[in-house]
Amino acid sequence: MGHNKSTGLPQVGVPGIYMLLLCDVLRRFGHDDSRMLAELNISRSGLLSPESRIPVLFAHSAARYAIARCGDQGLGPAYAAALKVTLHGPLGMMALSSPTIGAAVDAAGRYLVLRAPFLAMSHRIDGDRVRIRFEARDDLADLNDFVMEIMLLGLAHMAEQLLGGSLKGGMISMPGEPPAWYQRGRIALPVPIHYRAQDHELILPLQVFEAAPQLADPAVAAVAREQCEQEFRQLFREVNRLSDRISSLLAACPDATALPDLETMARQLHMSSRTMKRRLQEEGSQWRWLLDAELCRRACQSLRHPDVHISEVAFELGYQDVSNFSRAFRRWTGKTPKAWRDNPPVSGSVH
Repeated sequence: MGHNKSTGLPQVGVPGIYMLLLCDVLRRFGHDDSRMLAELNISRSGLLSPESRIPVLFAHSAARYAIARCGDQGLGPAYAAALKVTLHGPLGMMALSSPTIGAAVDAAGRYLVLRAPFLAMSHRIDGDRVRIRFEARDDLADLNDFVMEIMLLGLAHMAEQLLGGSLKGGMISMPGEPPAWYQRGRIALPVPIHYRAQDHELILPLQVFEAAPQLADPAVAAVAREQCEQEFRQLFREVNRLSDRISSLLAACPDATALPDLETMARQLHMSSRTMKRRLQEEGSQWRWLLDAELCRRACQSLRHPDVHISEVAFELGYQDVSNFSRAFRRWTGKTPKAWRDNPPVSGSVH
């Protein structure tokens, strides 16, 4: 299966159905998909199998192949429009039956790794609006804008499908210049896109976020959630120690957000905090050790940037007092933050 080098997560691959959809969209643009399938060494019928998963490296190669053929015709928005909720399997069913659009977004963020293992999603309330943000777990290089385009537009289309109506007041923000397909203005979009922005975000009015999908059903949502959990356990069976799984979940948290506390992590793992502490103790580990290891990793990562002040690093990690951070960092590494920055270890190691 392999592991994601930046997060430690098992590299679960991309469901084959998404590659099949890419083939279909490519055909709609008048291009042959046979060479792309040959490079994947798989048939169309093979992509239809529920167990079919394409390694991320191959999925990215397929995307580059499709982009090269379609040029500036708007492959991203065409693919996003074709992403129907039902294509996402149990995750789509959970979204359809969730009590609110916000709950559907929460579910999508929690289980996104099952569908797009190279991405993380988070959201925050900003006054009367909600900002939903995607970030890459790994460097997507030349595919970054294309992938973000698909995810943001795809999420907007999904919200429309859940509500059965338009997203009034919604918008997407994208860094960079408007692409040629957008400037021509011939492609219908669920919400307007504002370019030259700072982040990749879908911005929705809070009232849309709190609205109920047409098919909201708590019983169906509970069944779909269990199916997602079962799929998660099956795909991540390599991470069989609780401490490994917790470390992976901590590493997967977006850098700009605070790390979860003990109670929050226990809820995410569907167990009590007492049970989680007991199971970690049985493995010879502790919650504090795992949390400190992730804080140390993030601190070292930030300290490698000479333009970031040590006080900024401390505040980003939740320390209100720089001296407390310095003491903790010295406990982790045996050095002060300044001494570590002046002579950092090679190869990205912490110690």
